[in-house]
Amino acid sequence: MTQENKAFITFGSQMGDTKAAEVVQPHLIELRRILKTYANVPYSSEIDEFAPIARVDGDIWHWNFEGCRKLRLNRKERYITVDIGMPRNRWEGASAKEIRCYLAENLKQALELFVKRLKKEKISVNEERLFQDYAKVEDEYLRFG
Repeated sequence: MTQENKAFITFGSQMGDTKAAEVVQPHLIELRRILKTYANVPYSSEIDEFAPIARVDGDIWHWNFEGCRKLRLNRKERYITVDIGMPRNRWEGASAKEIRCYLAENLKQALELFVKRLKKEKISVNEERLFQDYAKVEDEYLRFG
Protein backbone atom coordinates (compact mmCIF):
# COMPACT_ATOMS: atom_id res chain seq x y z
CA MET A 1 0.00 0.00 0.00
CA THR A 2 1.41 3.39 -0.93
CA GLN A 3 1.74 6.12 1.69
CA GLU A 4 -0.92 8.13 -0.18
CA ASN A 5 -3.50 5.38 0.40
CA LYS A 6 -2.49 4.64 3.98
CA ALA A 7 -4.24 6.40 6.84
CA PHE A 8 -2.01 8.39 9.18
CA ILE A 9 -4.28 7.82 12.20
CA THR A 10 -5.35 4.20 12.15
CA PHE A 11 -7.65 2.70 14.77
CA GLY A 12 -7.12 -1.02 14.98
CA SER A 13 -9.23 -3.30 17.10
CA GLN A 14 -9.38 -6.69 18.72
CA MET A 15 -12.85 -7.88 19.57
CA GLY A 16 -13.52 -10.21 22.48
CA ASP A 17 -16.23 -12.15 20.67
CA THR A 18 -18.63 -11.93 17.74
CA LYS A 19 -21.25 -10.01 19.76
CA ALA A 20 -18.69 -7.32 20.67
CA ALA A 21 -17.74 -7.12 17.00
CA GLU A 22 -21.37 -6.82 15.88
CA VAL A 23 -22.04 -3.99 18.32
CA VAL A 24 -18.78 -1.98 18.26
CA GLN A 25 -17.16 -2.65 14.88
CA PRO A 26 -19.60 -0.58 12.77
CA HIS A 27 -18.81 2.48 14.93
CA LEU A 28 -15.06 1.93 14.56
CA ILE A 29 -15.37 1.53 10.80
CA GLU A 30 -17.23 4.84 10.58
CA LEU A 31 -14.66 6.54 12.83
CA ARG A 32 -11.82 5.26 10.62
CA ARG A 33 -13.58 6.59 7.53
CA ILE A 34 -13.99 10.04 9.07
CA LEU A 35 -10.38 10.05 10.33
CA LYS A 36 -9.16 9.28 6.82
CA THR A 37 -11.27 12.16 5.49
CA TYR A 38 -10.36 14.90 7.99
CA ALA A 39 -7.18 13.82 9.78
CA ASN A 40 -5.00 12.14 7.21
CA VAL A 41 -1.88 14.28 6.99
CA PRO A 42 1.46 13.63 8.65
CA TYR A 43 1.46 15.39 12.01
CA SER A 44 5.13 14.52 12.55
CA SER A 45 8.04 14.24 10.15
CA GLU A 46 9.46 11.37 12.22
CA ILE A 47 6.31 9.27 12.76
CA ASP A 48 4.29 7.68 9.94
CA GLU A 49 1.39 6.30 11.96
CA PHE A 50 -0.60 7.08 15.07
CA ALA A 51 -2.04 3.64 15.87
CA PRO A 52 -4.46 3.33 18.79
CA ILE A 53 -5.90 -0.17 19.22
CA ALA A 54 -9.30 -0.88 20.78
CA ARG A 55 -9.39 -3.98 23.00
CA VAL A 56 -13.10 -4.73 23.37
CA ASP A 57 -13.97 -7.24 26.10
CA GLY A 58 -16.18 -10.20 25.26
CA ASP A 59 -16.74 -13.85 26.17
CA ILE A 60 -13.64 -15.22 24.44
CA TRP A 61 -11.07 -12.48 25.07
CA HIS A 62 -11.09 -9.88 27.79
CA TRP A 63 -8.42 -7.45 28.86
CA ASN A 64 -10.12 -6.15 32.00
CA PHE A 65 -9.12 -2.50 31.75
CA GLU A 66 -10.73 0.74 30.68
CA GLY A 67 -9.18 3.67 28.84
CA CYS A 68 -5.63 4.06 27.56
CA ARG A 69 -2.75 1.75 28.58
CA LYS A 70 0.54 0.45 27.22
CA LEU A 71 1.76 3.43 25.23
CA ARG A 72 4.56 2.32 22.91
CA LEU A 73 6.75 4.38 20.62
CA ASN A 74 8.71 2.57 17.92
CA ARG A 75 11.15 4.99 16.31
CA LYS A 76 12.60 2.39 13.95
CA GLU A 77 9.19 1.42 12.52
CA ARG A 78 8.02 5.06 12.84
CA TYR A 79 4.77 4.55 14.76
CA ILE A 80 3.25 5.22 18.15
CA THR A 81 0.46 3.11 19.64
CA VAL A 82 -1.64 2.69 22.75
CA ASP A 83 -4.24 0.13 23.81
CA ILE A 84 -7.73 1.43 24.53
CA GLY A 85 -9.72 -0.90 26.77
CA MET A 86 -13.48 -1.09 26.35
CA PRO A 87 -15.14 -3.21 29.03
CA ARG A 88 -18.39 -5.02 28.32
CA ASN A 89 -20.42 -2.55 30.39
CA ARG A 90 -19.40 0.19 27.93
CA TRP A 91 -20.94 -1.54 24.92
CA GLU A 92 -23.37 -4.19 26.14
CA GLY A 93 -26.80 -2.57 26.17
CA ALA A 94 -25.32 0.83 25.32
CA SER A 95 -26.81 3.17 22.75
CA ALA A 96 -24.96 4.05 19.56
CA LYS A 97 -24.42 7.54 21.01
CA GLU A 98 -22.84 6.12 24.20
CA ILE A 99 -20.51 3.85 22.21
CA ARG A 100 -19.48 6.67 19.89
CA CYS A 101 -18.87 9.07 22.79
CA TYR A 102 -16.71 6.46 24.51
CA LEU A 103 -14.63 5.82 21.38
CA ALA A 104 -14.24 9.53 20.58
CA GLU A 105 -13.29 10.44 24.15
CA ASN A 106 -10.70 7.69 24.35
CA LEU A 107 -9.27 8.46 20.92
CA LYS A 108 -8.79 12.07 21.98
CA GLN A 109 -7.05 10.90 25.16
CA ALA A 110 -4.82 8.62 23.05
CA LEU A 111 -3.86 11.52 20.78
CA GLU A 112 -3.05 13.67 23.83
CA LEU A 113 -0.83 10.87 25.17
CA PHE A 114 0.89 10.55 21.78
CA VAL A 115 1.66 14.28 21.68
CA LYS A 116 2.94 14.28 25.26
CA ARG A 117 5.25 11.32 24.59
CA LEU A 118 6.55 12.69 21.29
CA LYS A 119 7.35 16.04 22.92
CA LYS A 120 9.12 14.25 25.78
CA GLU A 121 11.24 12.38 23.21
CA LYS A 122 11.95 15.66 21.38
CA ILE A 123 10.09 14.48 18.27
CA SER A 124 8.35 17.29 16.42
CA VAL A 125 4.57 17.08 16.21
CA ASN A 126 2.05 19.56 14.82
CA GLU A 127 -0.22 19.51 17.85
CA GLU A 128 -2.31 22.49 16.80
CA ARG A 129 -3.18 21.03 13.40
CA LEU A 130 -3.79 17.58 14.88
CA PHE A 131 -6.39 18.83 17.35
CA GLN A 132 -8.00 21.18 14.84
CA ASP A 133 -8.46 18.23 12.51
CA TYR A 134 -9.60 15.98 15.34
CA ALA A 135 -12.29 18.52 16.29
CA LYS A 136 -13.75 18.13 12.76
CA VAL A 137 -13.62 14.34 13.10
CA GLU A 138 -15.33 14.39 16.48
CA ASP A 139 -17.99 16.83 15.31
CA GLU A 140 -19.01 14.70 12.33
CA TYR A 141 -18.69 11.39 14.16
CA LEU A 142 -20.87 12.40 17.09
CA ARG A 143 -23.41 14.31 14.97
CA PHE A 144 -24.85 11.09 13.54
CA GLY A 145 -24.41 8.83 16.59
